[in-house]
Amino acid sequence: MKTSLPMLFDKLSVRNQSGSADNWRRVLVRDIEFLLNDASRSADLKLHDYAHSESSVLNYGLPSLSQRIPINTDPLTLARHIQRIITSFEPRLDPKTIRVVPVVNERQSYVLAILFDIYGTCSLPGDEMLVNLRIALDYSCGAVHVFD
Repeated sequence: MKTSLPMLFDKLSVRNQSGSADNWRRVLVRDIEFLLNDASRSADLKLHDYAHSESSVLNYGLPSLSQRIPINTDPLTLARHIQRIITSFEPRLDPKTIRVVPVVNERQSYVLAILFDIYGTCSLPGDEMLVNLRIALDYSCGAVHVFD
């Protein structure tokens, strides 16, 4: 897998002076949270008939939770959808290693949320890093929270 360099914003940022693995991980987690909180516009634009629109910037992000995803959605179907989005739009993760798994937890603290674990491998300059994240798709506020 090709080693990923930092995004332009991170290269120009004064706060991003260290190239440590912790810093890279923090940036990756931030970008995944941005990706999953950005609302995809493909349904509004009726792009289903255009084959390349699925992986274009027009389809970047998840559909709006409050408008597009019913609360009774099958978690496995939603996990596959999230996996496809991360595979399409997060080039730092090796697509062959990305797995999104719904978490069934009777005692979860997010009542109106579905929890998922994300697993993958990220190639950083000089190192390869395993990524294990938990996300909560929160229906109460329409947001995705990423826990590292």
